[in-house]
Amino acid sequence: MTGSPVPPPPQNVPEPLLPVEKKLIGWSLGIGVTLLVLLAVLNHFLPAGG
Repeated sequence: MTGSPVPPPPQNVPEPLLPVEKKLIGWSLGIGVTLLVLLAVLNHFLPAGG
């Protein structure tokens, strides 16, 4: 062992989201919920199988 100091562990500080990233997350959630509701409505009126 050479006695060299051990560097401290890196600080995992999350950086804030950019406005475009917030918009992308919002659009993704909106599209996902909309498609889920559409699928539920279609399944109600047109059930798969007999």
